[in-house]
Amino acid sequence: MAEERGSYESAGVSIARGERAVELMRSAVEGTHGPEVIGGPGGFAGLYALAGLKDPVLASTIDGVGTKVLVARSVGRYDTLGADIVNHCANDVLATGARPLFFLDYVGTGRLDPEAVAALVRGAAEACGELNIAVIGGETAEMPGLYGGGDFDVVGVCTGACERGDVITGEEARPGDAVIGLASSGLHTNGYTLARKVLADANLSYDDAPEPLGRSVGEAYLEPHRAYVREVRALREGVGVRGMAHITGGGLVGNLPRALGGLGAELDAGRWEEPAVFGLIRSSGNVPEDEMRHVFNLGVGFCAVLAPEEAERGVQTLRAAGCDAWKIGVVVEEPGVRFA
Repeated sequence: MAEERGSYESAGVSIARGERAVELMRSAVEGTHGPEVIGGPGGFAGLYALAGLKDPVLASTIDGVGTKVLVARSVGRYDTLGADIVNHCANDVLATGARPLFFLDYVGTGRLDPEAVAALVRGAAEACGELNIAVIGGETAEMPGLYGGGDFDVVGVCTGACERGDVITGEEARPGDAVIGLASSGLHTNGYTLARKVLADANLSYDDAPEPLGRSVGEAYLEPHRAYVREVRALREGVGVRGMAHITGGGLVGNLPRALGGLGAELDAGRWEEPAVFGLIRSSGNVPEDEMRHVFNLGVGFCAVLAPEEAERGVQTLRAAGCDAWKIGVVVEEPGVRFA
């Protein structure tokens, strides 16, 4: 049937495509709901009953996945972006000492592809299900003219809570404390503008599979952002944690100081294992080491600051919980991060 002149459809926005996307993702979203979620999809706001805390503090964060969306579009795979945005936001909440509770997503696009959006939201819902986080709302906006036909962006919001006494600010960090690094899964969701430029300059495609990677570049670049919720929960049950940092844009240099209360850290880069994707970027783009350290996580996706006598127990607790971890450095008086 031909589009009517003067209709929303003729202007480039399809209500039918939006309704189709909602139907495709509905069951995945509702599958994350527990008794805390009041009502179902379709309301003007998501409702979540906060209970069980005597002096609750809410922690909320918002973020995107950057130009990783361009990698997903080139490869034609969207579900991993859903896991990316959930895990990124959950880790940010986690670093405050709070437990992530609920999540909302936003997808803006030039022309809505219901199957692609549904795959993305299903990936987000699956990630939320693994972390016991409820998806309580979202928005899909079709905006031709603002976005090109195949363009899109993804944003997530996560909110958590904890007792006021459980908030972690880094102010308890002391010189001599141990810095524990938790292994990343790869690039996570940061540095993709440089990572993509390196590929283009080196005439590499996402289908190429250089020997060090053991898989295609596209698979390595789309490896989902790792979540640390369960592992850090186990850590906090076993030892006292004085500071935590999610290592995102800015790398260890830019993020670790946020967990040190004005102090600094000396790190030994030889203490942890670096995923092969970083070596590919470094060598293919002739990227200086200082730049690598300011852009990428280089294999450490999250840090915890512990008293020195609890460092070994903390490492073993994290490993037993399923995440490789290492003592990567020590807290020092002088602000900033230095590498041995």
